[in-house]
Amino acid sequence: MTQNALTGFAQQLDAQVIKGAQAGRRDCQRQLFETYQRPVQRLIQGMCRDSELARDLTQDVFLIAFEKVAQLRDPKALGGWLKQLTVNTALSHFRKPQQQTNSDDSAAQLDADDWLSQTDWLQQLDDIDTLLSVLDEHEYQLIWLYLVEGYSHEELAELLNEQAATVRQRYHRALKKLRQRSSR
Repeated sequence: MTQNALTGFAQQLDAQVIKGAQAGRRDCQRQLFETYQRPVQRLIQGMCRDSELARDLTQDVFLIAFEKVAQLRDPKALGGWLKQLTVNTALSHFRKPQQQTNSDDSAAQLDADDWLSQTDWLQQLDDIDTLLSVLDEHEYQLIWLYLVEGYSHEELAELLNEQAATVRQRYHRALKKLRQRSSR
């Protein structure tokens, strides 16, 4: 196999390997796993901050993927399909009862629409991991999926079965918490 210039979920497998995985061939499933195991685990690790849990959830993702890969119609869509499956699997693991939102929150004052300014601000901090540790699981996942993985508020709302406005408010609150903590 030649060295693939693409990385992460953008990697492409030969269509015959994907068809073999769809037919249940273990050698093809193993190649699919070996190709995408690192990006799947990296994404989950970023969402949950627990390497042991990330390994367990990675296994869950691939068990589901091998079960459902036959439903994939376009082999070129495998990476995107697997990324979506990874996010959905992680979110379903962490899903808790929804919290009520406070409509009078002053979150609108934050510049959340400027994705680059938020990302630049976080990258300039000395100890991002320590700062992010002040967030609860749901806040951390929102920050991670929005700033690192590039999901929009609307996409996150759909994934979380919430209104986009609710997701924006939770995101703004998480950023506000981070800004307050970083100014100390």
